[in-house]
Amino acid sequence: MRPVEHFLSDLNKRFQNKEPLEDGLTTDRLFVAFSSLVTPHLGLQGSEELFKYWKDSYTSQDVPDYLRLGYIAAFIVNEYDESSMTLSREDLEEIRDTLSSLADEMHIDTLTTLMAELVSRGLLDQ
Repeated sequence: MRPVEHFLSDLNKRFQNKEPLEDGLTTDRLFVAFSSLVTPHLGLQGSEELFKYWKDSYTSQDVPDYLRLGYIAAFIVNEYDESSMTLSREDLEEIRDTLSSLADEMHIDTLTTLMAELVSRGLLDQ
C-alpha cells in the first residue's frame, strides 16, 4: 500500500467512526501524518499552510471532513484521482495560492507538475 493510500485509509476510519477532531496530540498526529506526505513536495511551510486551511475550513462540523485532507495530500503527491476524490474550487485555489507563495523555494519540476494540474482545471489565471 502506498503512503497516500494508507493515509486515506486511516482518515476514512476516522470519518466512519465519527471521530471528532481534538486539539493537542490528536491534531498533532494528524498533522505529522499529513506533513510526512506533503513536506517532501512543498516544504514544511507549505504543509503547515494547507493543514491550517483544511482545519479552518473543514473541522467546524461534528465530524470533520477527514477525507478532504487526504485528497489535498493526494493532489500534492500526484496521486489524485478526480473520479473518486472531491476537491472544491476553493480547495484548488488554496493549493494554487500556496504554490504561488512557495514558488521560489520549491523544486521546479514539482512546481511545474502541480501548476500544470491546476492549469488543466482552469485555475492558473485567477
